[in-house]
Amino acid sequence: MTDDELMTTFENNTIAPAAFSHERHVRVAWLLARTYGAVDGFERLVVGITSMAGRAGKPDAFHVTLTRAWFDLIALVDDVDDAPDLLDKSIIKRFYSPERITEGRTQWLEPDLQPLQYPLPAAIDGAAAPTW
Repeated sequence: MTDDELMTTFENNTIAPAAFSHERHVRVAWLLARTYGAVDGFERLVVGITSMAGRAGKPDAFHVTLTRAWFDLIALVDDVDDAPDLLDKSIIKRFYSPERITEGRTQWLEPDLQPLQYPLPAAIDGAAAPTW
């Protein structure tokens, strides 16, 4: 699927939830940030993800802190094709403890381990794997 096709299916709410992999989340977030800027891009991402979650029968699946943290992190990248480490879902534990993620489901919470940054900081030794 081309970037244009991906954006069209995402923004038209026609992409199948099962086809919206983490890789596509990353790409859509990056494209939205580049096309609309941080504020409007994030708003469009939220609308698309919450709508998709509803179509998938999981209206409560949306997580405010994870969505915004990933968006903000991805928006820091000049070229998403040069940032394959963003395809590793576990990198979020470099910034957030599992407890902080649990607390941030319905409200935005800043990272509690390290500020969001790219290039990525080193992994924190002994950090517990997230349970989400």
